[in-house]
Amino acid sequence: WEKVWNPSGPVKFAMGLALVGIGFIALAYGARVIPAGAEPGFIRVSMIWLILAYFFHTMGELCLSPVGLSYVSKLSPKKFTGLLFGLWFTASAIANFIAGMTGSLIDSISEKYSMSAFFLIIAAIPIAAALFLLVLNPKLKKMMHGIK
Repeated sequence: WEKVWNPSGPVKFAMGLALVGIGFIALAYGARVIPAGAEPGFIRVSMIWLILAYFFHTMGELCLSPVGLSYVSKLSPKKFTGLLFGLWFTASAIANFIAGMTGSLIDSISEKYSMSAFFLIIAAIPIAAALFLLVLNPKLKKMMHGIK
């Protein structure tokens, strides 16, 4: 039962990334009624899609952040723990910068294709990363030397 109810760290990360991807799929599904190149503010879309996206993104974050912080403290050498925590938060800052740069492409992508296509592109990235983590899970578990 422990494998089902308490998966390994890489599987928890994969679950979190998959939930983030599902949140973007909800946004893509909600944005399907917006035609390509539509003027902002003239199309009405139900709030349920935004609520679902927030729900899935929050659940994904709850799978990622605490697990990541826990594994940084468990797997880092004791004299480098502080440095690796700084690296963890620096990686988050870099990821947020890249997300901002990617988000700036929304106008060009939504004009050429659609807003739904933009959200599907963004959804594909964490889902692909989740699948990659699931494939690497056995190797990563061996590299953790039994730390749970």
